[in-house]
Amino acid sequence: MKILQKFFTPRPFVPYQIFKEEGLRELVENFYKVMETDPKAKECLEVHELVNGKVEEHVKEKLFDFLSGWMGGPQLFMQKHGAPRMRARHMHVKISEKEKEQWLYCMEKALSMSSAKIKRKHKKIMLNSFTALAMRIQNI
Repeated sequence: MKILQKFFTPRPFVPYQIFKEEGLRELVENFYKVMETDPKAKECLEVHELVNGKVEEHVKEKLFDFLSGWMGGPQLFMQKHGAPRMRARHMHVKISEKEKEQWLYCMEKALSMSSAKIKRKHKKIMLNSFTALAMRIQNI
């Protein structure tokens, strides 16, 4: 019976196991590439401090650190910056429904560009989680 349980007990979905460090770095790069180049993400891009129209590297690294822990990998953000408290960390900028939707648009596009093999059901779970996160960060 225990052998059958081993094979038929659903394992929790841990996105970091699919992406690993390399795939997660690619996801973050693609996310900001979409944000920096797609006019549909204009207001979301404008929330960031830009250098020559690009999001600063330290901001990209913070997103990587956050996503690493959030997706079940190493808790890099906690180690470097303390508790994420994402809503509080974003209160200094205006994040309305428009910016929230543009952020989700960029993330969905980045997931679609990913070289990681993501099952449709797992992509849906991730997008639902990103939506919940974005809703918590929205402050207007």
